[in-house]
Amino acid sequence: MDAALVAAWKDLCQQLAPAFTARTYVTFLHVVTAWLLCRSRPTVTALVLTAGERLLGHAAKHWTSYERFFYRAAWSPADVSRLLLARVVIPLVDDFALAGSACDGLSPVSLNIDDTTAARHGKHVAYAGYFKDASASNVLKTVCHWSHNWVIGCIHFRCRLWPDWVIGLPVLFALYRKRTDCDKAHPFRTRHELAVAMLEQARAALPGRAIDVGADGQYATRVLCAALKPGESLVSRLRRDAALFGLPPARRPPGRRGRTPTKGKRLPAPRVMAARRKKGWRQVEVLAYGKRVKKLVLAVVCLWPHVCKAAPIKLVIVRDPDGKQKDDFFFCTDPAVSDERIVERAAARWPIEECIRDAKQHGGFERVQGWCPKTVQRQAPLALVVQTLVKAWYVRFAAGKDAARVRPKGHEACGWLREKAHPSYLDMLATLRRALWEDRINSNSTHAGRVRHFWKALQFTLCAAA
Repeated sequence: MDAALVAAWKDLCQQLAPAFTARTYVTFLHVVTAWLLCRSRPTVTALVLTAGERLLGHAAKHWTSYERFFYRAAWSPADVSRLLLARVVIPLVDDFALAGSACDGLSPVSLNIDDTTAARHGKHVAYAGYFKDASASNVLKTVCHWSHNWVIGCIHFRCRLWPDWVIGLPVLFALYRKRTDCDKAHPFRTRHELAVAMLEQARAALPGRAIDVGADGQYATRVLCAALKPGESLVSRLRRDAALFGLPPARRPPGRRGRTPTKGKRLPAPRVMAARRKKGWRQVEVLAYGKRVKKLVLAVVCLWPHVCKAAPIKLVIVRDPDGKQKDDFFFCTDPAVSDERIVERAAARWPIEECIRDAKQHGGFERVQGWCPKTVQRQAPLALVVQTLVKAWYVRFAAGKDAARVRPKGHEACGWLREKAHPSYLDMLATLRRALWEDRINSNSTHAGRVRHFWKALQFTLCAAA
């Protein structure tokens, strides 16, 4: 294993150092590295045992230092997000975005926003409550469980290494609090207002850079649309029964008194429009969910006063030519955006779902055990920070090396392993884990006195993985 890969991981983490004091940064480096190496619940005890007595050239601290890192240390998740976005994610996007895609050069940055629940246990956990689990709910039942509700912002881009794959990098996160958990210092804010705060946070970290926002249908509200600045746009789902109107006439109709109308005639509901309209459909080829597919689209420029007031929007009805899928209804706040681009931006919202899944299944996002207010606000988002760092490390430094091969050399017997179109997050995580463990084994094997202490950390990790 190339020792440069381990040095590259340290250099990448170093980009976030200004968010911490010198001593706290060493603690942060230990925590995030032990977090990705840990194969059990990421408790402080598990992280300490995984880190061992020495990690990445730094001696381990007392276990209370790692406890204080979450509930007392002077650092802010907002500062970490700002540095992660400005120093790690955007340079990666500019260097590796596919030429001609939405994020290459200095074109707008694509930001997806969604929320998810993180299951918790215990009535004394700060800010926990009963929230709807959208992934477990359906039309027949609604599932609510005791959890936290996190609003997450994710930057996505098409990488030139894997042209048909859209990579998601979670960089922004905010904890939704119910009214009973708010006070004067932290006034109540809806999820839509938290999304607006994320948009403002991204603007502050990327001055002069326009932002293309993508969100689920629940964020298609006046609050978020009103927060968009010139050059920015939102693509989201449209209600099937939305009250749409035609564009207003250029001047007052002859013989009619009063002011010039602000909207045209009432249009049929989108679902009715899709069923009745026979003309105006055209076939396009778009990149959706990693494949080039053909779709039928019907575009209508209109008004949606309930959400966008007097600003025109573009409604795009998407139909499967084979008739196997139901019609989709999307809208964009910028009518100048092409129909193909709107469909691709709507499909590109899927990476944030993958990020949430990976954070829960492989990152310990909902397996943390902190319960006090500061720990709650810091511990779970660290799983998302680790995920973004791992992906950035893999794309920039490890992709293309033999160490990153899904089917390593010398394993011809594994005939069932085929070459993948693109690596999964678990492949990236396994590559970094292998690099770190081989570095630890090689460096510690030369010192007989350290072998015993190193073996404790390895033994704990192996037992936890079982």
